Amino acid sequence: MLRSLDIQLTVQSVTDTEDLSTFYNGWLIISDSNALGSVPGEIAEKLRIQNTHVLILVDSADVVEQSWADHANGFLDWADLCPESLREAIVDVKAGRFHVSATLARRSVTASDQAGDDTTSKRASMISLTAREHQVLRLIAEGLSNRQVARSLSISEHGVKRTVGIILAKLNCPNRTLAVVRAIESGLLVM
Repeated sequence: MLRSLDIQLTVQSVTDTEDLSTFYNGWLIISDSNALGSVPGEIAEKLRIQNTHVLILVDSADVVEQSWADHANGFLDWADLCPESLREAIVDVKAGRFHVSATLARRSVTASDQAGDDTTSKRASMISLTAREHQVLRLIAEGLSNRQVARSLSISEHGVKRTVGIILAKLNCPNRTLAVVRAIESGLLVM
C-alpha cells in the first residue's frame, strides 16, 4: 500500500524497540498497536529529541501502551485504512498536525452515549494526565488559544499542539471542547 502513495518514502522494517534509536530527525514510525511494547525511557527521549513522528494503526478493541500514546502524532483505525486515508494521515503527521481517523473520532463522540455512565466513569478513572497536560487542559478550558497557552507556559506553540493531541487521544476526544467537557465530567478537571 505504501508503494501506491504519491509520497516519497523510504521504508525500514524494525523488529526490536532498540532499533528505534537509529531513527533520525523527521522520520515517521508507522506501527500496529499490537506490535508495540513499552518503549524504554531513553529511546522515547531520543525519539522526542529527534522529532520522530509516530502514527499508530488501531482496532476498536486495542489498548495502546501509554508510553506510545504519549509520543503518538496520530491514530488511524484499521477500518479506515486505504491508500487515501493512509496518505492523509502521513501528510498530517509529517506536517505536525495530530491525526485521528474519522472512525476513531466518531467512536469517541458516541462512546459515552453507548457505554453508559458506569463505563464512562471507569474509563475516566483509568486516565492519567501528566502535570503539563493538566496545565494545558486547564488553560484550554479557560478559552486560551494554542499561542496563548504557549506564551503562558513559556513553551513552543508546537509543544502545545503536541500536548493537546496527546490529551485528545488520552480522553478519546475529537476536539478540545469535548476534551474539556469529558475532563470536567470525569473529575480530571475542576473549574
